[in-house]
Amino acid sequence: MSIVAEAPDLLKQRSPCPPRQRSSGRLGNPLANRSRALIGRGSKRALAKAAILVPQIRHWEQHYGILPDEELPAMAAKLRGEARSGKPNRKLVAQAFGLCSVAVWRVLGMRAFDVQLAAGICMHAGSIVELATGEGKTLTATFPAFLNALAGKGVHVATVNDYLAKRDAEQMVGPVYSKLGLSVGCLQQKMDDNERAKQYKCDITYATASEFGFDFLRDMMKLRGGQMAKDPFWAAWTEGGSAKMDPRVQRGHYFALVDEADSIFIDEARTPLIISSPTREASKEEQVVYHWADNVVKKMVVKEHFTIDTKKDKVELTEVGRHMARYSSPPVGPHSKAMDKLFEAVEKALQAHYRFVKDHHYMIIKNKVVIVDENTGRPMPDRQWREGLHQAVEAKEGMPIHIASDHAAQITFQNYFRLYHKLAGMSGTVIQNARELKKIYKLQTVWVPTNRPIVRKLLPDEVLPTEDAKFDAIVERVRDLVNQGRPVLIGTRSVEKSEALSEKLTKARIEHKVLNARQDAHEAEVVAAAGQPGRVTVATNMAGRGTDIKLGSGVAEKGGLHVIGTERHEAIRIDRQLLGRAGRQGDPGSGQFFVSLDDKLLEGLGPAKQHQLTELGKLGGRRDWNSFRQLFMLAQRRVERKHLRQRLDLMNYDKQRKDMLQDLGADPFVD
Repeated sequence: MSIVAEAPDLLKQRSPCPPRQRSSGRLGNPLANRSRALIGRGSKRALAKAAILVPQIRHWEQHYGILPDEELPAMAAKLRGEARSGKPNRKLVAQAFGLCSVAVWRVLGMRAFDVQLAAGICMHAGSIVELATGEGKTLTATFPAFLNALAGKGVHVATVNDYLAKRDAEQMVGPVYSKLGLSVGCLQQKMDDNERAKQYKCDITYATASEFGFDFLRDMMKLRGGQMAKDPFWAAWTEGGSAKMDPRVQRGHYFALVDEADSIFIDEARTPLIISSPTREASKEEQVVYHWADNVVKKMVVKEHFTIDTKKDKVELTEVGRHMARYSSPPVGPHSKAMDKLFEAVEKALQAHYRFVKDHHYMIIKNKVVIVDENTGRPMPDRQWREGLHQAVEAKEGMPIHIASDHAAQITFQNYFRLYHKLAGMSGTVIQNARELKKIYKLQTVWVPTNRPIVRKLLPDEVLPTEDAKFDAIVERVRDLVNQGRPVLIGTRSVEKSEALSEKLTKARIEHKVLNARQDAHEAEVVAAAGQPGRVTVATNMAGRGTDIKLGSGVAEKGGLHVIGTERHEAIRIDRQLLGRAGRQGDPGSGQFFVSLDDKLLEGLGPAKQHQLTELGKLGGRRDWNSFRQLFMLAQRRVERKHLRQRLDLMNYDKQRKDMLQDLGADPFVD
């Protein structure tokens, strides 16, 4: 959503004071809100309390709106003085939000809606808000970030990728903070420590959640490697002083505001943040076990030599399989392993062959196996699978094998974000995980209504017998929509599927753009143009977050953007995120999923049921395939429950590990 470019021209036509607007009524009437604020429960009470403050914010917005630009920093400095003198932030909400609203208007030419102000108040109070896709979450975040930055303790705004962090800090809302006299920092990968420390000293710092977490781990390692002396701080500047300056780059954990909170708190929470020692390419002798295991599994047969438990994502050798491995000339020598470890190497090789798919779970980039984030579709070149799995995949693909790195420090997202004195978040799709977020993070989830009623039309899922039939049906549907002059966004779950569908569209002579981990450099431009008449865009999950799709001329009259999902995802939230690309801010739009009986999601029903459905689909014939719709919903719920168990197991394991290390007097984060 590029909104800065229009500001200079608007400034010539616009008064410095935001225009008075009548309330949209989406937050309810004042009397009802006062009642809910007193006797309401949970999120409804929180929203009602926020709605009561909106008229006060509008009052201060008009009050500050008559001031010239040069006086705005002085007003912000006055509020900063009150915040640092001990005045509770809750008593500064109306003034701070009103002042920030004036700055937003003068810099960006935009005026926050009542629902955005209410969402900002809820986040300031320490809640996660669900603000529908397209409702302006980036702008909403400026209000609680500005208010909490007044205390001078640092505000961290976490995003899902480097591009969004840099865009928000430098182009979108960074100039708003600067106009109010606040400093804005932005962390990017491969920054040196001096530059990182400089960015953290800013009033508000933008970065990905993983950058914040890794900086914390690196700081802990620095302290563990050489503890600061106990001399007073001035000893370092006196003759013969021995005190070391604090080596940490990250200062404290006061307030964190997490954008796309569902992605970070839920999807990413199944993978801990781990700092490993540098990897190196293995010698021929060190590679022998991985190549041996890879050759053994090529001769194995499922159910006879090994079993696959899809519920637990586990592959296990049978007795027949163990016998086969034992008598398949196991490697000997200094780099060989005990037989039980060799069995584990074979099981990892089986996982690589039967559970990990090229261009879905990983890609080959410059002769290197690069993991692809299933939730975003983005490549993650700095990550590796653990316990020999990465090496097994390298052996499978015939790539150079790298020695498994040692873990130097680790922490989960759950435990990292619970370090903050105050935590808040926002997302377009989070309400169905409210119970989990309350249990783990002690955060209330608040649903905030849209500024305008949603008019998006959602069509029932279309079930096809096979993937080939599904892609053919999608191509025909796209052809009809293009002939109508409507733009189409097609969401896929993997690079492999996006390229397979692209091939079908090309054969059908339908012009289109593909956006996946191979073409992520121009992501924002491709997605932003996806609303032009007749435009067809095929994209992995990366198209689901961060960039607005604005409708081209005449598109709204024809029905708006149509979104097609080629598979149901492993969580209903991700489906909603994709469908939310259409019908934003009251625009017309529509969406539909096409699914088939050989979709990967049906693994959630168990191997036997999945095999039965796949074979039924292959038979084809005239049948009411749509009668199978409920099976996809059932499989999705089961997979969501499995992932919840994995997140809770990881959190409990990390807690037990931390307690054990503390009992031993060791650092709970540094191995």
